[in-house]
Amino acid sequence: MTAQSETLQSLIGRVLRFSLPFLVSGALLAWVLSGVNLRGVLDHVTPTIALWLTPTLIIFLIVSLALEAVCLVWVISASHPFRNWVVAARIKAASYPLGLVNYALGAGATAVLLRRRAQMTLTEAAGAIFVIGLFDLGALIACVLGGMAWLGTPNMGLRAGLIVLLGLLAAGGLGALRAPVPMGPIDRLRELEIFHDARTLPISILLKVGGVRLIFVGIFILVVGVTLKAFGVDVPLADLTVNTSILLLVSTLPIAVAGIGTGQVVFVALFNSYADAETLIAASLTLSFGMIVTRATVGLAFAREFTAEALAAQTEEQT
Repeated sequence: MTAQSETLQSLIGRVLRFSLPFLVSGALLAWVLSGVNLRGVLDHVTPTIALWLTPTLIIFLIVSLALEAVCLVWVISASHPFRNWVVAARIKAASYPLGLVNYALGAGATAVLLRRRAQMTLTEAAGAIFVIGLFDLGALIACVLGGMAWLGTPNMGLRAGLIVLLGLLAAGGLGALRAPVPMGPIDRLRELEIFHDARTLPISILLKVGGVRLIFVGIFILVVGVTLKAFGVDVPLADLTVNTSILLLVSTLPIAVAGIGTGQVVFVALFNSYADAETLIAASLTLSFGMIVTRATVGLAFAREFTAEALAAQTEEQT
């Protein structure tokens, strides 16, 4: 195989990997809309809905960005001289457009920006993001299990089993990383730089980060509740907590753009006992596109963070 053929195959592979989430979103969205009256879906979206959701999404964006900045500073400042909350918020905001494509791209963008701003290696930055992501998973699992217990239905078959398994894997993984005893072949894995923060951060910081991530999830649950209420759908808080947490778990899968398509399918499946499909699809699409517009707007406003990164690198090379 020639070098040109290898380059072409590599290019095709990258194009396919990038386009796959868009194809999945388009296919799933077309499928879910094919089973409903599209005009009926559009009729549910009114100016009153915008009056409800616009301030809700703006407040959520501001609060969530502040919480993201707090977590980044807590985790990074434990080992690096980085305590600038404003810079942390700018970095997170700049990563939003890529994060809309999928969670992994957003995390990668955050790591790239942190590398220079916090004077850390790319692997160290990825390790900090990994810790926060681990607690995101833990917070979602805690909300699902807490909601199930509140409902008095802890045995929900396969769904509950999978959630419990995820929780055990997350807790077991963190425990294995922090275990103060030799673990044979696992020690080589534990010593990787990306796991440094998970292995060495003080328990007090981990508890604070865990608490903030729970607050973050709780606020998003309220946003979903307000959205449903705006469309005339009343969902008990326990059901809202469980279903929204499952929805967030699905949305982190890097198979669709900003959860479009997957979000609508799961949204309808989870809340179908409270409203018809047309109403739920309208609510889900309105929320999804509202999140996309607000986050993309903020991301573009702070896109200069990437330019600053490139200019700083160029200046460093010239000197």
